[in-house]
Amino acid sequence: MQPVLHYRNHELYMENVSLQALTEGNATPFYIYSRRDIVDNCKAVMNAARGLNVLPCYALKANYNPAILKIIKDMGFGADVVSGGELYFALKAGFDKDKIVFAGVGKTAEEIEYAIQIGIHSLNVESEEELKLTGEIAEQLQSKPDIALRVNPNIDAKTHKYISTGLYENKFGIMPDQAVSLYQFAVKHPWLNPVGIHVHIGSQIKELSPFTDTIAFLKNFKQKLADNEIPITQLDLGGGIGINYDKSLHNLQQPSTYIDTILPQYLQGLQTLNSKLILELGRSIVGSAGLLITKIIYRKKTPSRTFLITDAAMNNLIRPSLYNAHHEIYPLTEPNGEWETVDVVGPVCESSDYFAKNRNLPQLEGGQIIALAAAGAYGQALSSNYNLRPRIAEYLVNNDTVNTIAEAQSIEDIANQYKW
Repeated sequence: MQPVLHYRNHELYMENVSLQALTEGNATPFYIYSRRDIVDNCKAVMNAARGLNVLPCYALKANYNPAILKIIKDMGFGADVVSGGELYFALKAGFDKDKIVFAGVGKTAEEIEYAIQIGIHSLNVESEEELKLTGEIAEQLQSKPDIALRVNPNIDAKTHKYISTGLYENKFGIMPDQAVSLYQFAVKHPWLNPVGIHVHIGSQIKELSPFTDTIAFLKNFKQKLADNEIPITQLDLGGGIGINYDKSLHNLQQPSTYIDTILPQYLQGLQTLNSKLILELGRSIVGSAGLLITKIIYRKKTPSRTFLITDAAMNNLIRPSLYNAHHEIYPLTEPNGEWETVDVVGPVCESSDYFAKNRNLPQLEGGQIIALAAAGAYGQALSSNYNLRPRIAEYLVNNDTVNTIAEAQSIEDIANQYKW
């Protein structure tokens, strides 16, 4: 079977759709996703979890388009949410309430109440004040929610500092020594049911060692709780498994994610703990499935640089500006000429508005169209209307069919949000 992305007759295809032909009737920029890639990534998770007591949950923060949520829900996943809005979307997309976990360091009283009233699978609590507030709300509602405490294991995820979440310098979780006393408080509380330990050490992790360290931490910490007569029946492992942002134009058959190389060993390493395992995967499910399609408006040469100025900008895909993140760039027509070193930049009035710097690319001219790869996660979810730029359309490919799954905004749509 051909890879999801491939050149055919010198044109870039997603599944069986020519992206060049698609742009002839649809304005750029836009996002486009492969249903097959999303399904394949979900299957990889299910294969790794086969025969084990695992609840795989999809992290809505990666991409919350309802059409994508429904695909993942139909694959048997639950949902990992970090806001009342994400909880609303998860329920509206049809996720079973018993498969929804709610994390997040700053839940409001209204969000906690909403989650308890719904009766979701569990709440992941991140501080002493949040734990006490959850107990107060549960008592008012006369409902006893299952909870886990998010414990900070002080493990270096070996990733970008902005997406590292498991070090003591990060805002997330509870220090282990304090967590023991908070578990003791929760066990005695008549309206709290502490059943789990939650950890999440970071995002875009590409090697096993941080997860091996997490396994060791969980084994030791669960034993410490057992020594204090605190029974734990589930371990929420968070997510963090990375994807291959370096998948080359010259070899589109490279693996797209690190699910197959990391997740089976991670899950097997925890089997001796005889606990239900919960996963919170986002990027590794949808990241490789998305492209940002954008047109080159102008070539611009200065004494030191050649710029390719596109009609997409940092308001559409902020990852390069925010994290200095790398996205491979594929021309929609197969290159066969000279290559050059260029900066690929957007039209927003910020010097940080770029997609690539000093990138070696095929020589491209104004009017040509390119695809920014691996843009399915934290693309549309982090988009904005900065510079009063409307949000862009989203499409879903299913074999040779393309469906619109989000209409492009107009400037009138934005204006209508305000009182004039």
